[in-house]
Amino acid sequence: MNTITWVLLKLMAFLFNRRKKLNRYLESSTGYINFTIGFTTESGNMNRALCFNEGRVSVLKKMPDSRDATLRFRDNRTVFEMLRITPNEMLMLILNNRMIFDGNIAFLQTFNFYVSLLLSGMHRKKLAGVLKNEKKLKKKLAGSGKKTLDTEGPVTESIPLKGTPDDTGVLFLDEPYLSRYTLDDFPRLDWMLDRHFKLKPQVCSERPLLLTRWHQKHGFEHDSMGQKWNPELRQAEAFHYLMTEKKPLIPERGLLAGTTTAKEPTGVVIYPDAQGIMLWGELKSVSQRPLNPYDISDEEAEILHREVFPYWTSRNFREYVRSGFDYPDSLKIDERWVYYFVWKSVGISHTIPDYPAILAKGTSGIIDDIEAAGKNLPADDNDSINSLKAMKCTLEALDGYALNLSAAAHDQAVKEVEVTRKHELNELSKILKKVPAGPAETLHEALQVIWIVWVALHSENTNTGLSMGRLDQWLQPYFVNDMKKLSSPEEREAYIKQAIELCGSLFMCGTDHLPLVPDIGNYLFGGSSSDQAITLGGTDPAGADGVNDMTYILLKVTELLAVRDPNVNARFSPGVNSDTYLRRLCEVNYTTRATPSMHNDAAMFEALAGKGYDENDTRDWSATGCVEPTLSGKHMGHTGSILMNMVSALEMALNNGSHPHMSERFGPETGSINKGDFTTFDEFFEAYCDQQKFLIEKAVELNNMYGEAHAVLRPTPFLSSLIDGSIEKARDVTRGGSRYNSSGTSNIGLADVTDSLMVIKKLVFDKKLITFEGLKKAIDTNFKNDKTTAAVIKKEVPLFGSGSPEALEMANRITSFLHNEYQGHTNFRGGPYRTGFWSMSQHVAYGNLSGTLPSGRIEGKAFTPGLTPHPGASVNFLDNIRDVARLDPGNLDNNIAFNVKIVPGFSDNRETIVNNMTSYVKTYFELGGMQMQFNVMNSGTLRDAMVNPEKYQNLLVRISGYNAYFVTLNREMQLELIERAEYGI
Repeated sequence: MNTITWVLLKLMAFLFNRRKKLNRYLESSTGYINFTIGFTTESGNMNRALCFNEGRVSVLKKMPDSRDATLRFRDNRTVFEMLRITPNEMLMLILNNRMIFDGNIAFLQTFNFYVSLLLSGMHRKKLAGVLKNEKKLKKKLAGSGKKTLDTEGPVTESIPLKGTPDDTGVLFLDEPYLSRYTLDDFPRLDWMLDRHFKLKPQVCSERPLLLTRWHQKHGFEHDSMGQKWNPELRQAEAFHYLMTEKKPLIPERGLLAGTTTAKEPTGVVIYPDAQGIMLWGELKSVSQRPLNPYDISDEEAEILHREVFPYWTSRNFREYVRSGFDYPDSLKIDERWVYYFVWKSVGISHTIPDYPAILAKGTSGIIDDIEAAGKNLPADDNDSINSLKAMKCTLEALDGYALNLSAAAHDQAVKEVEVTRKHELNELSKILKKVPAGPAETLHEALQVIWIVWVALHSENTNTGLSMGRLDQWLQPYFVNDMKKLSSPEEREAYIKQAIELCGSLFMCGTDHLPLVPDIGNYLFGGSSSDQAITLGGTDPAGADGVNDMTYILLKVTELLAVRDPNVNARFSPGVNSDTYLRRLCEVNYTTRATPSMHNDAAMFEALAGKGYDENDTRDWSATGCVEPTLSGKHMGHTGSILMNMVSALEMALNNGSHPHMSERFGPETGSINKGDFTTFDEFFEAYCDQQKFLIEKAVELNNMYGEAHAVLRPTPFLSSLIDGSIEKARDVTRGGSRYNSSGTSNIGLADVTDSLMVIKKLVFDKKLITFEGLKKAIDTNFKNDKTTAAVIKKEVPLFGSGSPEALEMANRITSFLHNEYQGHTNFRGGPYRTGFWSMSQHVAYGNLSGTLPSGRIEGKAFTPGLTPHPGASVNFLDNIRDVARLDPGNLDNNIAFNVKIVPGFSDNRETIVNNMTSYVKTYFELGGMQMQFNVMNSGTLRDAMVNPEKYQNLLVRISGYNAYFVTLNREMQLELIERAEYGI
């Protein structure tokens, strides 16, 4: 192996040294790309390195201590496999822990890129073969099934329901369901939607290129004069340059000005200080990859390789922690993928800006607040003074961008020959001269402010999980003011239609960008978009009914468009909100198949009680990202900071601190099953808790290190100017400037852990039907030679979701332990950790990396999504409802995801279906349930979509807190959705 590796590396060096078309890639715009990467196996039969230095490539007989990166292969077979696969498949070897990576991940991606240059032809053929084989495999796995619903998108074949206005806040909608409107009434939106599905996303280099060039000129660690930069001032000035130099685009046929990227209709945003460098290895293959490919021009790829990525190899969050904290174990554990994932390596953007402030005051009013706060600061408080200066600078940048857009709209209007479009462009130009500098007065102005702020926020901070909040509450005053100016029924009817179109335009603007997902992310976060949550309904801050005209208008838009993002969440307050409203939520969910997600205000208020929040602020909560609660405009909660695999801790307890898929031990030794160390269930439960404590401590440690990295590398002065508390404290939100600070966690695999512990408790210790050693042997062999044990488990052990008080008690015991453990930790910003049970798509990824469990779940199978009970827990849906509803909400203060798949029968009409769905939700909420989300489709439809994706481009599904288009999901996620329990209506 050592000799073979030597020969192959020498060949690679020879080709790069002798061929000009390859050698040119060794140089960036500012010098050569220098690094050393080592190669070894766990057996030690290979020890080589490849050195890239000053435009020459050489092979080293041994890995030097000064190497930048190391690839450690589990065995020789993995080495040979790596030589035949594409760069994205190489990342899968890391995901499956067959290849361990240590070092600066930017250089692994550089090496992958160089390999792709050598093997691009072979890779293209390989990817074509992968696509062909994947289609065959999906056809085999999908089998056949009868479809019971229309397969071409939202359900529209039956007569829509009509609502009677009985919400106190609905002032102008005589029929709040707006059933008279269909998508045919809005050709502009229909055209936008068609483009959204037909045109491929494009990688955009505009943002990273502008920022890289600014930093090359003005410095990063030190300024051009050699003085140490204040991070917030540096970010603010770079942001000012970005926003004022950014191409001012008016989307084609758009009613709102501004775009996230320079690409239409959808651009992929690059953040090289975060996960952006992960694209480096895929520059030659990303357009052909099987899942969610992006178009990328040769020019864009050249810019990223030569100008952008080399500058950021050591200026990114992960490298800051690796080099600055001596490569801590907490980072190494994160890199193994199977234990936890700390989201701050990607971004910290899970929060909601204070839109009411900028709508009411404009940037000029907020700048006045900043200047007033500055007058109260001591003259020598440089940090606070600089924080306020940075915030002001970013607001001025927003004004500059708005004026550029105004000029662009004017120029287009001059050239436009179509009268209606000319008027629209002139109106946009006029609006942008007024806002966001001044207060908004009309609905159109308010929506333009919301969108231009959104573009700016995503120019500053990663476009993942930043959420728009309670748009119905914030837009209602502008809608009311506009309506009051109209007197005739005809004028008001025309205006309602215009309001729907304007809000629909905002939704479609939200689809103009995607987060960069490297191919490995397609298996971790498959199908997820930016998860821009919008929250509707519930109560107002005083506790009164918050449902209003704009609630129903935004629900209509949700129904008409049925896009995966924005992610619509609906609050329902029992005893306050009307049945008319709840019924409409269920109808929209039925029509779209998957949205909105529904939340019980009463349970959320109980979950957040006693956590240090003002009651009025608690009543003003909004969903963030997937489902997580954030106190609107006042809370830096980074609600998705840690995605914890609860099953890993269980597997570590079963294996005395080791994970069955890992070659190295990370966890503490807590007892050997084969040596008889556990004599009671409580002893084993304590071992599980000790392993989970270890993982929580390490994840928190890494999250806090990343918190420091953000404060140093990418503070967010623009976001800070729009979060209550930051101006008053004169402190960036990355350093705790917000009024409320916390970090949210998602704990994945609750049902699987609960069921497994129930099996151990009931069969091993209570009934003594099997020895612990015997159970351990059965799960280590996937029950292949022990079908009897598998049958006993299925027959004798009640699962969570079966209605068993004992299983429910076990689930509450686990959630209580997790909540209390997280409560004992403090984040970098000085705030607490919150505990949630939703899973994005990690239940599939983590399941793929986990072994067989005592519950009977077989190795590699997905966990249940969120905290949804196992499909086999009960054939009675009400058992599921009761168990989930009776979990203690005090332990669920970062929310849950309870996924339900319901299948209407052929004879069920729309009214029957919606009424029954409404009864399900109402019963669940009355029992104390916190959150519920429906997929309204049967497995036959999903199986057909798996085989014939071209027929189902707009088939929307709810994963675990977010929406996705079914055809964009990886095979394992599609199967998990197909295999979910189905309940009739």
